[in-house]
Amino acid sequence: MKDHELALNIVIYREPGPDDAVIESESAALVEQRSACGLGGALGYLVLVGSDFDRLWKGVDAGDALGTAYSVLPFLGPDGEQFVGREKDFIFGWVGADDTPHGRVLLLQVIARPHMVALRRARQN
Repeated sequence: MKDHELALNIVIYREPGPDDAVIESESAALVEQRSACGLGGALGYLVLVGSDFDRLWKGVDAGDALGTAYSVLPFLGPDGEQFVGREKDFIFGWVGADDTPHGRVLLLQVIARPHMVALRRARQN
């Protein structure tokens, strides 16, 4: 996507999810394989109990990109909460996968809108 940059990728697993020793590398690989918007951005990952994951999956399946994103971001603390309430600045996109080694997995991608990219570039120069 021209003039867009990924700010954050969050991979959400249904319990039990990957072992702690490999969750970061498996999450990064999933982002690389499934990203709808290119690569880049910070990486986060969560493992949710089955009922919470299923509720999230249903929300995404029903087209609620924003509500489901806002229900996940606080789990990441200040790094995730900074995006809540900023739909004018960021796009919240979901990618669902049924065919991973861990079953169903969700990928939330937070993408900066063009004015945020321009602002960041201006600050760098």
